Amino acid sequence: MANKILLVKNEIKYMFKEKVIILLILATCIILAIGINSLNMTNDFNLFYIKRNSSTISFNSAKFGATICSLLFALFTVLKLDKDKRKRSRTIVESNLDYLYIIGARIFSIIFYAVITTIIGMIAVMAIQKLIYNIPIDISYYLFSYLIIFFPTLLFSILMISGLYLLTESLDMSVITFGMIFINSLESNNYLLTWVRTNLDIVSDFAGIGPIGNTIIYNRLLWFLISLSIFGIGLLFRRRYESGIGSSFLINMKSKGLLTLTILVILGSGFAYTKEPYTMELMNDLDISIDENICLDSICPEIKFDSENGEMNAHVSYSFINNGSNTIKFDINDGLKINSLKVNGEEIVYQKIKNVIEVSIPDVEKVNVDIFYSGSVKCDKNGVGRGMPGYISKESIYLLEASNWIFRPLVAEGDMIDISGYYIAPDYLTMVVPGRLVDVETIDENKKWIFEYSSHTADIGAFASKYEKAQIEVDNVAVEFYYTSRHEEYVDNMKIVDHIKSMMEYYTQNIGEYYSKDYPLKIVEVSIYKRGGHSSENVITFAENTINRDNSMYSILNKNNEIEDFRKVDIYANDLNLIAHEVAHQWWGTGVNVIDDTPWSCEGLANYFSYKYIQKEFGDMVSSGVFLQPWKYRLNELKNYYYINNDDMKEKLNERFIRSLEMEKRQAELYYLMPLKLLKGEEIQGGKVFLEGIQGVYRRHLLKDLTYDEFLQEMNLTREAIDVD
Repeated sequence: MANKILLVKNEIKYMFKEKVIILLILATCIILAIGINSLNMTNDFNLFYIKRNSSTISFNSAKFGATICSLLFALFTVLKLDKDKRKRSRTIVESNLDYLYIIGARIFSIIFYAVITTIIGMIAVMAIQKLIYNIPIDISYYLFSYLIIFFPTLLFSILMISGLYLLTESLDMSVITFGMIFINSLESNNYLLTWVRTNLDIVSDFAGIGPIGNTIIYNRLLWFLISLSIFGIGLLFRRRYESGIGSSFLINMKSKGLLTLTILVILGSGFAYTKEPYTMELMNDLDISIDENICLDSICPEIKFDSENGEMNAHVSYSFINNGSNTIKFDINDGLKINSLKVNGEEIVYQKIKNVIEVSIPDVEKVNVDIFYSGSVKCDKNGVGRGMPGYISKESIYLLEASNWIFRPLVAEGDMIDISGYYIAPDYLTMVVPGRLVDVETIDENKKWIFEYSSHTADIGAFASKYEKAQIEVDNVAVEFYYTSRHEEYVDNMKIVDHIKSMMEYYTQNIGEYYSKDYPLKIVEVSIYKRGGHSSENVITFAENTINRDNSMYSILNKNNEIEDFRKVDIYANDLNLIAHEVAHQWWGTGVNVIDDTPWSCEGLANYFSYKYIQKEFGDMVSSGVFLQPWKYRLNELKNYYYINNDDMKEKLNERFIRSLEMEKRQAELYYLMPLKLLKGEEIQGGKVFLEGIQGVYRRHLLKDLTYDEFLQEMNLTREAIDVD
């Protein structure tokens, strides 16, 4: 044992004397420093000029550094392992000492220097944050970014490249194979497979690490097992005494401990991947079958949130009008476990198939279903950290209807659905409820938020954080703007409240009155773990990056109100457009129920009017450059997609890839093609006539359905007339 320790110490000293490790540490510090500004070097327009703080600086540097430094450490490791082979000294060494000890000492020494590099790199970035940017340091973000993201990436690289080299005994083959594993990680959308830097774009300043922390830790656990598996396989096939790979395996497998450990970590890797506890496969709308013989009449959700543990406890009552069905299906969230289910007061047994439960109901006209359930909300594997439709954490709650946190009945919806209930949450959180807030009661250290409203959809959301609230009045319509105090300075300097008021006035004047005097419009900042925005009955949300920019954005206009930096103005216009788009949905989507008929949908109308608002505020140059030209470019790009233009070739493709292509095409038609068609109609009729026509359509279809054919007929347009080349 003493000899092994001495061997490791000598190897550590030898590496240090070579000076290569010093260059590696220095290179890592430089790469981490560059990584501080990495978001502004990407192609992600929405993340440019994000405000610098401990969360963004530590994560950006660690993520950027992990990508490059993992390659550097992998190359350094494989060259060290191949050293004796290149110098033809391995046989001599093996005759005096078990070569496994040499391999172990070198790998341990490299891991030791990976730890030292991580600590020095972290200290260097912290010094830059404090001395250059003068930003206070929150050590918790640094510990998470460097100990959970950066260092494990180096460790996985060292173990995997070591295992691959021992397996192949080829410098070229091990590097090529490692490169394939590396590239697959960068390209994968599945968070489980992204070991290099995780699939997270940025750590939320709004919600902190909480909503995604467990998934990143689980990813690291999985890849620790995978990298150990590769390393163990490499050890089992390590060449012995100039023997071939088969003979060497027979010799190595005599080590029962090594064989047992390798089998265990391989099985552990498979178990960890298949039994991943935080996500589920959400159903696609195309897979959902609606029972038209039964109609939803009312819902009463009674929910208690345990934000400390990320859990909820629910009792939801549903009322249905039955016209001949004997079952009701519910699309559920797999993380929420049903404790009890009653139909007309009697507890019954239900059937569960994947994420759908089927409930037997009596042949009566009025059916009441009560479901009691609890647990943690799961989201889609491909949406972790980028498109999460739901989470519950200590700092915030974000639950969209798409996450099925309120179990979704797969039935027809009545003309108006009565919805009433309450949310209970810790008293330090401000809940934003749909509809009208009836009352707020204090219960111990919680608050009970009671609400009610009538809606033509069963879309129910819940949002909570430590919000500031701005109250805005526009033409007798109450607008409530909820945002975190962390971004209050930006909200004030960039006049976000004034713009919201201006949007409301613009839509009221150019479309018509807001659909309801009873329900205030609630505009809510949420975390960047759900990019973009969302609109439901009288609540819209937008991701925090919209109002979490660097204070250098304050100077986009000079003293004469002239644009000085078009790049920053484009970002600002794009941010405002996101809010304007979601506000427009209160007219098209809530006020008027637009019946989808691709490319016709509420998205096209919302994009058209948000574009018109930005055009009014910033002029043709900005609105055209940020919106019109990208829309046209994207549509032209899709026209050249081989598999989109050749349906007969789709049979040869993976089903998931076909769906992604179809979804991409559909989104382009809804968001880009339709607003261009509307602009074509405006060009044909003239701005004034076209606008008057739309105002008439809105007035006649307020709180009613609107089809594409009805819109075209009432606007005196045809599909052919507004066709876009």
